Amino acid sequence: MSEASTNYFVCVAEIAAKLDQATHIAQQLSLTASNARAVALRAGERAAGFRPLTDFIDRLAEITISSSKKINLLASRLSQTSADKVRADDAIEHFHAVYIKAKNSPYISSLDSQLMRCESVQEDLNRKYRRQIDQLSDELAMLSNELRNAVILATLSRVEASQAGSEYQEALINVADNVEGAAGKIKEHIKYSQQMVSILEEY
Repeated sequence: MSEASTNYFVCVAEIAAKLDQATHIAQQLSLTASNARAVALRAGERAAGFRPLTDFIDRLAEITISSSKKINLLASRLSQTSADKVRADDAIEHFHAVYIKAKNSPYISSLDSQLMRCESVQEDLNRKYRRQIDQLSDELAMLSNELRNAVILATLSRVEASQAGSEYQEALINVADNVEGAAGKIKEHIKYSQQMVSILEEY
């Protein structure tokens, strides 16, 4: 396997792994929302402003899980395209090697049509590869932007928690900390995935 093909598959595999970790964190975030809803319910009117925030936490978790699945699907398709691209690149390299070695052969021109066909396939795969890279990059950027709301969400949660009374305040602030911490970890995974996409863009 060539160095380029190794890089293709390593990068795509690492993106899939990072997004799988992000999905697990988002599932924990969904559990955090359920716990927060239970605490807010016990706190009654003192935590009335906190209850709508739990819906936002749930939405954040759902978006992360949904986007992670979509990104993993895109990564899987990109992996297949990468494999096809590597095969096409290798085939053309072999053609060129044959042309050099057998340049004086009277029948070398019989390979022209096959080479042109391979070059056409290679061009199609290159366009497909670039399109899939762009889709993957866009999806990662959208998810990253969505996670910026988590910082605002955590701040609002702390404000509402401070009004819930000492009995529930600590539990609700803990929810805010969990939301911010989870979002931070997911963003790290996304940032790493974006770095992997940048490497793939070089090929």
